[in-house]
Amino acid sequence: MTVGRFAGLDGIRALAVGAVVWHHTHGPVAGLPMSRNGFLGVDVFFVLSGFLITTLLLRERAETGRISLSRFYIRRSLRIFPLYYAVLAVLAVYFVLAGQASSQRAWFLAELPYHLTYTSNWVDIKSLMAITWSLSTEEQFYLAWPPLLVLLGRASVPLLLAVLALSQLVNFGALDGWLAAHGVAYDTLPILQCTFTPIVLGTLLAFVFHAAPLRERLLGRLPAWTPLLGLVLMIAAANVGGDIRGWPRLAFQLASTLFLAGVVLQPAGRLVRALEWRPLAYVGSISYGVYLLHMLVVDIVKRSMARLDLHAESLVFAACLAGTILLAGASFRYFERPLLRIKNRFH
Repeated sequence: MTVGRFAGLDGIRALAVGAVVWHHTHGPVAGLPMSRNGFLGVDVFFVLSGFLITTLLLRERAETGRISLSRFYIRRSLRIFPLYYAVLAVLAVYFVLAGQASSQRAWFLAELPYHLTYTSNWVDIKSLMAITWSLSTEEQFYLAWPPLLVLLGRASVPLLLAVLALSQLVNFGALDGWLAAHGVAYDTLPILQCTFTPIVLGTLLAFVFHAAPLRERLLGRLPAWTPLLGLVLMIAAANVGGDIRGWPRLAFQLASTLFLAGVVLQPAGRLVRALEWRPLAYVGSISYGVYLLHMLVVDIVKRSMARLDLHAESLVFAACLAGTILLAGASFRYFERPLLRIKNRFH
């Protein structure tokens, strides 16, 4: 059982991961507030994950009458675990051998249990692998959501709406006092800043598209410029000055969902064809490796350039992006792709 390939999604992944790399290598650009909000690329990934995983599960149930949780978890494990744990193993060996020479050593080794158990989104991570909070969030989604869908079916939609409402109470600060009383700091946990909203929105979009009558009505009513409208609204929300907590963050996540809906419903549109540009689509196809490996490259590039007395942020960004693409491409070809062939046997 496969979702099939949706045109343009690899291009979206490439732009999202590029924004994340920018966030970790380049400071704000004067007059362009969105230049400090590259972390919003993670929100886009979450919308995509919710949509694609739920679409796969709904189509499997429609075609076979059931959802095989065992096959789902085998597929996810083969896609996510090997590279993730390989990176952690390499880092653990490196930091042990490096001794006190690395300032990251103590942080990483202390945080390793959270990385190994995919719980790093609920603690304040200090090491260069702080990025794993998002992978932990997705893994928790993969763990909890499919059994709930199997158990509840369409009746799970009210539960999704309840999670969405709770997430927005966090987003708008209504639970700040309660969180503080329980020793949870909003400002130090990215999961509280992002919330589960984008994954839920992607999941709800999958339900909408799976209902054939509703999907057909949308196809007839959404104008051709819907993807462009979604993109413009995303840029506008990301370009709000100051703290984007509250309405700006929610607006960006809603706009991302609208953008995805437009791309999926109108695969022949000009914007979608632009997203299918081969170099962009290639980066999107290896985006998991790019995301997981980019902080290693950032650390190496920054230390190397410091020795050469090179500090131009644009140069750092370009070098890190190019280096990460090369490393992730090699990882995908020689390490991940053979495992993906095994994974495909469980569709």
